[in-house]
Amino acid sequence: MAISGDRKKKLFLALFASILLVTAIVTIATTVSVSKKKSSNTAAAHSIIKSSCSSTLYPELCYSTISSAPHAETKVKNPKDVIEMSLNLTVTAVQSNYLSIKKLISTRRKSLTEREKAALNDCLELVDETLDELLVAEHDLSDYPSFNKSISQHAEDLKSLLSAAMTNQETCLDGFSHDKADKKVRQALLDGQMHVFHMCSNALAMIKNLTDTDMASQGYHPSSGRQLEEEDQTEWPKWLSAGDRRLLQATTVIPNVTVAADGSGDFLTVSEAVAAAPERSTTRYIIKIKAGVYSENVDVPRKKTNLMFVGDGRVNTIITASRNVVDGSTTFHSATVAAVGDGFLARDITFQNTAGPSKHQAVALRVGSDLSAFYRHRGLHFRKCSSSVARLRHSCSSTQSKPKEHGHRTRP
Repeated sequence: MAISGDRKKKLFLALFASILLVTAIVTIATTVSVSKKKSSNTAAAHSIIKSSCSSTLYPELCYSTISSAPHAETKVKNPKDVIEMSLNLTVTAVQSNYLSIKKLISTRRKSLTEREKAALNDCLELVDETLDELLVAEHDLSDYPSFNKSISQHAEDLKSLLSAAMTNQETCLDGFSHDKADKKVRQALLDGQMHVFHMCSNALAMIKNLTDTDMASQGYHPSSGRQLEEEDQTEWPKWLSAGDRRLLQATTVIPNVTVAADGSGDFLTVSEAVAAAPERSTTRYIIKIKAGVYSENVDVPRKKTNLMFVGDGRVNTIITASRNVVDGSTTFHSATVAAVGDGFLARDITFQNTAGPSKHQAVALRVGSDLSAFYRHRGLHFRKCSSSVARLRHSCSSTQSKPKEHGHRTRP
């Protein structure tokens, strides 16, 4: 029997309504399911974040920054994920500080003193160092745990990098502590620098907690941390290669180039020899510095790695300068020798800053180099401004003026 047009229309509308109803029910059910799953993921992620942050010195900052980060509920599955997010957020904060410093230099250019300009440029350099350290830490953490490096090695490397980043923030602010005008500029930087300091501190504490837990699960009892002078039975640090130990003790060392003030070498100044050295070298590059007094400020930048200075004895080879705070330098920039390139070695040499006590803070040697060692070395007005703990000062003597040591520890 044929169905009338009106009946067909009614059947069609009823069928369409049924389809809409089923679709709506499925959509609502799916939405509820997804919402419940998302809510469950969020709760789980926040629980992991809160637990990880409980080991830090600034737990509220830790939790609020990480839990509010985009996609935190899907990214955080374990404590390592929390640390990775923390480092990533810290990198973003450091980049923001860089822009703030550049803006400050631009907007206050006419009112800034020369020392304030120098201090702000120091801060830019320290921001660059901090970014390098954090990016290396991110890479190292992404490989954790690995077959190529023990958990304890991972722990010490990561803690060293984060400690260095923390010290950089303090060192930046130290450049504005000399008079009232300086302190106004310092105040403009304070919040940003301390935010990064606290973020680094939190990441450092979480790294310590993670690695201590993992080492304990393997039956390893972690010490309180690798000391500056960690040594093996032969009184050398464990990280120093056998080849470098031989170079530090050998009677005769064959150099790549020679510096001689009398013109008998390849270069007249140490700075020229450093500038000519290869960049990012993976092998030891030896600069022999003959007996003499070299009046210059020497910078070993980050890209100049694995350099070694070999003098003719502490009383014979002297690198000297006199930058100081009173005459307009910053403490950071006053160093006679500043070694930032990793793997820096020096032996049989004196680094000297001749500025007297009346010139306030003055630095003979500033070390920002990881895995650096000094043997039969002397420093006058020595101030350790750097933060890498994987370093040895072996058989050294030093005379200090206004000494200041920087170091950071996580909770025990």
